[in-house]
Amino acid sequence: MQQQWLSDLPVHGVISTEPLLRGVANDVYKIVTTSGSYVLKHFRFDHPYGLNREQEVAVQQQLAAEHLAPPVLHFDPIQGLLLQPFLDGPDLAQSLETVTDKIQLLADVSARIHRVQIEVPPWSLRSRLQRYCDQLREFEADRGRQFAKRLQRHQKLIDSFGAHPVFCHNDLAFHHVFLNGDPLVIDWEYSGLGERYFDLASTIQVNQFDDAQQRAFVNAYEGIAGFQINSKLLEDWLALVNLVSQLWYELHHNLQQKHI
Repeated sequence: MQQQWLSDLPVHGVISTEPLLRGVANDVYKIVTTSGSYVLKHFRFDHPYGLNREQEVAVQQQLAAEHLAPPVLHFDPIQGLLLQPFLDGPDLAQSLETVTDKIQLLADVSARIHRVQIEVPPWSLRSRLQRYCDQLREFEADRGRQFAKRLQRHQKLIDSFGAHPVFCHNDLAFHHVFLNGDPLVIDWEYSGLGERYFDLASTIQVNQFDDAQQRAFVNAYEGIAGFQINSKLLEDWLALVNLVSQLWYELHHNLQQKHI
């Protein structure tokens, strides 16, 4: 962590700092002070992924008012810094809950997110995938073209994205949900007004649910959300989400290699 960052933050009496994660989109640090503990995120690789950090912060501030996200304590768009409270409770991945209970909780959080009414622009899957392919072509032209060709097979699904928009997290992993009284969700950089099926498929994919776990998640979601899932349509979205994940990780691998 750069010393300059600490001097610019609204925290005093710093006791310690430690890295928590060198992630795909963020570097994350824990700051312990005489008055409390904080998480500092330093944003990385915004442009290749089409991330809008000002929008992310605005979304998180609205969600904090809904008791769905931790509050934003400080945001510096120039240095790419976001400060929020450190969450002491375990995340769902670390909790002692049974897998069945974790899936039930995740379904509940997912349904709650889909019900939220906040001001946020629509999320364009088509433009996001185009950006990923274009960025990958700069590293590996053939691979970028191959992914673009594979995505064309899902064009009808991509064109239907957001036809019935709901607010989505789009990366709802167990480790993004913290059990602090009301569950609090972190890492909203891919959130936006979008497609329920894409969000559900992303949750299934990122948590690597097996068939039984997928059925349990879908059944729990249907009961909580009062929305019946079309199983064939969900399978189609899962196929697309798996392809998008491959594209995303291949782009990330190249970005990491460039910045080592």
